[in-house]
Amino acid sequence: MNRDIDRLRDMALFAEVAREGTFVKASETLGVPVSTLSRRISEFEKGINVKLFHRSTRKTTLTEVGARYYQQIDDILQQVRHVNDELDSETSTPGGQLRVSMPADFGAYLADVHFDELRAAYPSITYEFFLTSDEVDLMVGRYDVSILIGDPPSASRLIARRIGTVHRHLYSAPEYLERHRVPAKPEQLNSHTCLFPPPVESGGGWLMRNGPEVIHVNPSPLLMINSQAVIRQLVMHGIGIGQLSRSYAAALVRTGSLVAVLPEWELDPQSLYVLTASRLLPARVRAFVDFLAETFRGLT
Repeated sequence: MNRDIDRLRDMALFAEVAREGTFVKASETLGVPVSTLSRRISEFEKGINVKLFHRSTRKTTLTEVGARYYQQIDDILQQVRHVNDELDSETSTPGGQLRVSMPADFGAYLADVHFDELRAAYPSITYEFFLTSDEVDLMVGRYDVSILIGDPPSASRLIARRIGTVHRHLYSAPEYLERHRVPAKPEQLNSHTCLFPPPVESGGGWLMRNGPEVIHVNPSPLLMINSQAVIRQLVMHGIGIGQLSRSYAAALVRTGSLVAVLPEWELDPQSLYVLTASRLLPARVRAFVDFLAETFRGLT
C-alpha cells in the first residue's frame, strides 16, 4: 500500500516536471528543492526501470517512452485532482443532501421551532428526515446522522456527541384544572386522568424529582402512546394531565394554552445525543451537528 502511494506521488512529480519543461520551474510550482525533485525522479526511473527524461545542462526533454507515459497518466492525475477538489468542497462548504434519522417527536419539534433558522443558515443543504425511535445502523451508509434521546448502547461503534438534556414535566389545559382540583403534591395525580408514553419507567408510572426528594407515582393512564404530538393535542383539549418535554410545551405555556402541573417537580431528564459513523464529517453533517449543539446548548 505504501509503495503504491509513493508511486502515485512520484507520478505527480514527474507530470509536473513534464508540464513545466524544467526541474527549476517544477520546483518553484511544487515548493520542493530542485535537488530533492531530481533525486525523486531518478529513483522513480530506477523503480520502473524506464528513462523518462533526457537531461542536459541547458534543458530537460521527455524521452519517447516518457512522452507516452505522460499522456497516459495525465488524465488519471487530472481525475485525481478533480476528485480531491470535490472532496475539499464537500468538507469545506455545507451543501448537498443531508439524511437524518430521528424520533418523530424531535422531528416535529425541529420542524416547528428551528427548521426555518436551519434552512436560512445553510441554504445549499437539502434534507431527508426519517422518523423512527429505532436505532439506525449508520455504518451501512443510508443516513448521515442519527438523533437519539437517551443514552446510546455501551457497545455501539458510533461516535456519540451529547448536545443537551431533555427536561420533562407535566402539563394540562387551564380548562381541565378548572374542572378538577389542582394537584398540590405528586400523590394526588392518582385521582387524575393521565396521559404518558410507553415504555414507562421501571415499575410503571412516573418517577418525579424535586431537588433531593424523589417519589414514584403510578396513576392509571387513560392513554399510553409514543407520541408527544398526540399527548399535547389531547392535553390542549382538556382531556387530562400529560407528560411533555419542556421545550415542546414552552410556546403553548407562553400563550396560556397549557400550564405546568406541579412545576417544581421534574420527571427523570434524558440526554440528547447526535450519532455519526465517524469523526471525519462532510461539511453538511458538521454544520448540522454544530447547529444542533448551539441550539440546544441551554438544555443542560
